[in-house]
Amino acid sequence: MRRLFLVGVVLIAVPAAAAARTGDAARAAAVLTLRAPGATTYGHQIDFTGRLYPAIAGKRVELRRGSTFVAATATRPDGSFGFKVAVARPGPFHAEAAGAESGPVIVRIVPFLDTSLVGPRVAGSPLSLSARLRPSYAGSLRVRVERANGKPFSQVFGGAADVKLGTKAIESFRVVVESIPHPGFAPISRALPVSLRPPSLSLGAHGALVADMLSQLRELGYEVPGSASEFGYDALESVYAFQKVEGLDRTGVADAAFWAHLDEASTPQPRYRLPAAHIEVDKAKQVLYVVRDGTVVHISPVSTAGLPGRFTPEGQFSIYRKVPGYDPSPLGILYKPMYFTGGYAIHGNPSVPPYPASHGCIRVPNFVIERLYASEPYGETVYVY
Repeated sequence: MRRLFLVGVVLIAVPAAAAARTGDAARAAAVLTLRAPGATTYGHQIDFTGRLYPAIAGKRVELRRGSTFVAATATRPDGSFGFKVAVARPGPFHAEAAGAESGPVIVRIVPFLDTSLVGPRVAGSPLSLSARLRPSYAGSLRVRVERANGKPFSQVFGGAADVKLGTKAIESFRVVVESIPHPGFAPISRALPVSLRPPSLSLGAHGALVADMLSQLRELGYEVPGSASEFGYDALESVYAFQKVEGLDRTGVADAAFWAHLDEASTPQPRYRLPAAHIEVDKAKQVLYVVRDGTVVHISPVSTAGLPGRFTPEGQFSIYRKVPGYDPSPLGILYKPMYFTGGYAIHGNPSVPPYPASHGCIRVPNFVIERLYASEPYGETVYVY
């Protein structure tokens, strides 16, 4: 029996169609992975990484967001690849290479929220909120204004909001801006505390804050003019009176110190309790008190003697003479004087400076004497000290 040995390579013929099917199977077997951070801030550059199995070096890999091309790179010898991409939208992203496609990857994006308060934090001055979401397509904005007193404000805007804030009162409140995120974006919010400081009101000012100031002074017993929202010369006298009683600088300006004292002020106490109804004139403070039943019910600024060689007598007196209209006297022409001793009287005058300046009488503003002349009777006790 003969034995035959075949030494070498055995070639096996494979039909072309079978070869094509073998190539398709190889391609179908390719697996592509893709990874990325779960979240990042808008516009921040992050790493997308992945691997192609089986490993093929130099294979082109494309990163796409939906059907939109984002970036391309090539695989390393081990089949790995990477992209550095500044992300502006959450995706979904996927990679394509060698006929294979990775699963989708979504990157949650934290947008930017820019907020600012435009205008001074002063009661009565225009103040507004400006808010912007970046990117604007990250969602919409809800603005809430939370006040201790008053109706809260809440409204939804688009990606930007400009809101006028009410500043009628001296108060503190909070403005909250929060996003209502679109899919793939993270929520973000800002809280802005607002403390409105008092304005410096001076002669010529007008409006709600002037009215509020005069209303508070009236509640404390200070004489205030009939025009409740104008800082005229009569209102100036009311401010002087308060500054005198509180020991403040007599500037005639309702500044921060003025408002701080006004918030904590109480009606001053009289020096005397009897008789139940009387008038007191405090020369040191340059004010007049109308007292009823031991309580100060009216406070007026005064100006007593300040000219050289002149004085305002001190002691207990009583009103013994009243003259309607103007009355010429050795000390000048007096308006509606109420004489309490000799030629000395409490009378109206268009000029009542915040310091002693009279010949010896007790000047009060004309708008004050109108009330005093009508209400203070003959025999009313007047203490001057």
